[in-house]
Amino acid sequence: MRIYPKGDSALTVMSDREPSRQLTHEINEFRLEILNQEMPFIDEVIPSENSLMVVYHPYSMMMNHQINEPYKYMTEFVERIIYQKKKDLNNREIIKKSIAIDVVIGGKYGIDFDHLTDLSTDEQLQVLESRTYFVSMIGHTPGCPYLSGLSHRLFSENCNYKQFIPKGSLCIERDKLFITTTDTSGDWPVIGWTNVEIFDRQSSECKLNFGDDVILNVVEELESKDGGYKPCQ
Repeated sequence: MRIYPKGDSALTVMSDREPSRQLTHEINEFRLEILNQEMPFIDEVIPSENSLMVVYHPYSMMMNHQINEPYKYMTEFVERIIYQKKKDLNNREIIKKSIAIDVVIGGKYGIDFDHLTDLSTDEQLQVLESRTYFVSMIGHTPGCPYLSGLSHRLFSENCNYKQFIPKGSLCIERDKLFITTTDTSGDWPVIGWTNVEIFDRQSSECKLNFGDDVILNVVEELESKDGGYKPCQ
């Protein structure tokens, strides 16, 4: 992994490896270990598919903690964390319990699913449901999980623009799935919907977090918590 500065108050740890479930789990372990140190001058630790950004306060480090070279200090601190966690990970297997999410696919819930590929509907469902996905990013809207692991047979480009995509929609963005956490709009293929509360705005809690393994459980019907499902428009 390479470490380089990101402006005056952050550094990025970048892996040369291709994004994968194992790499995501390793990055999450690094993130949690950094947070567990409870350094008062570390503001955020932000993960992505193959990198980790650590945001810190250099002024506080110099004025309140007598650290004269904040970037050097943070670089050495992060290097120690990574070195130790890699040794730990070499001696144990990462085992995570998969989180099952009930989804309805196709029809009014997923208007783009039936003409997504040349495969039959049953074949597409089998490919979609047979995978174990993992949360490789959180973004787009608060708590919105991006799920890596989509079969290359279902990769998709953008399609017709939709003025309204309801919260809970299961969408495709190239080689990933994501679940909308707010009503939105866009030109992503919409293939399904879930009534699971992925992001609780009041508590800011996420049902799916970075590094979680996810299984999509396809069902025929779901009740809407919002008093009636609103299809894409």
